[in-house]
Amino acid sequence: MLEVKGLRKVYEDTSRTVEAIRDVSFCVGEGELVCIVGPSGAGKTTLLKCIAGLLAPTAGGVIVEATPVVGPPPAMAVVFQEYGRSLFPWMSVHDNVMLPLKQKNMPAARREELVRDALAAVDLKGVESAYPWQLSGGMQQRVAIARAVAYEPHVLLMDEPFAAVDAQTRADLEDLIRVLWRRLRVTVLFVTHDIDESVYLGQRVMVMSQAPTVIMEDVAVDLPDERTQLETRSMARFGELRKHIYSQIQLAKQGWRPPAG
Repeated sequence: MLEVKGLRKVYEDTSRTVEAIRDVSFCVGEGELVCIVGPSGAGKTTLLKCIAGLLAPTAGGVIVEATPVVGPPPAMAVVFQEYGRSLFPWMSVHDNVMLPLKQKNMPAARREELVRDALAAVDLKGVESAYPWQLSGGMQQRVAIARAVAYEPHVLLMDEPFAAVDAQTRADLEDLIRVLWRRLRVTVLFVTHDIDESVYLGQRVMVMSQAPTVIMEDVAVDLPDERTQLETRSMARFGELRKHIYSQIQLAKQGWRPPAG
């Protein structure tokens, strides 16, 4: 479904050159939920923007459904961390969710059905006429998720989407993502700085090095498919995975580089 091949990104201006991503390659299969973690400044958001077609790589490339990415792919949706900036405050919840659907050539009745179903899926039925500024932070992020779901993406990218909400809301949203992922069978690439979150959500966790970035390790999360906040996080295996990924990130902070050759 998604392939990243030798991706490199260098930022250049008149005063300096910064190599943000050196060499990143990986694949995500259809219907997988894969998380990416790494130290602060590891280039996680840069990588996601390149995958989303919002930023051109310096070298290498991205392929989605066998098609090279040269701009935002039509079958992809993105949920950003800053939900307050991604929602238009002068538009109702209904109109915010409807907005990207207007680009699709489909009957108006079908668009309305998608908006209605998406809001129901994120437990926001009945707030269609409200405005984002009238909602809590968690509810605003649900609107952003509903907008992505209504678009019927094949690939969903999420860039630290729960970083700005409180712990209880975050747990609820994590469970919501797993429910939507299973129901919609969408391929999800989820970037987070939270190790526990990555282990709880993902089937795999890719650990990124410090910039210039490479993938240090692709960790298989061998936890039961059915997960709950209390039981899953209490498992010995959850703790082992968390400890291992934490140790890898500490190595990254100490300047780990791949062996020569």
